Amino acid sequence: MAPRRPSRPTSPARRILLRGITVALLVAVVLYGYTFYRGWQLRDSCTGNGGEWNAELEQCTFRPVLPEPTSPGTTP
Repeated sequence: MAPRRPSRPTSPARRILLRGITVALLVAVVLYGYTFYRGWQLRDSCTGNGGEWNAELEQCTFRPVLPEPTSPGTTP
């Protein structure tokens, strides 16, 4: 059997620091994920409803549907 190394006790300050860093990282990941998802949701909703997503302005634009042009010799 291999000899056991004595475990090194961690200080309470170190544990608090590591927990704080972990919580801060989790909050940052959640916020980044939410903003990414919200942007994707807006773009998908825009294009799904017949609009065009303007990436520069970050807004949805809809073009009016114009009637088909008719030649002057035909009557409807």
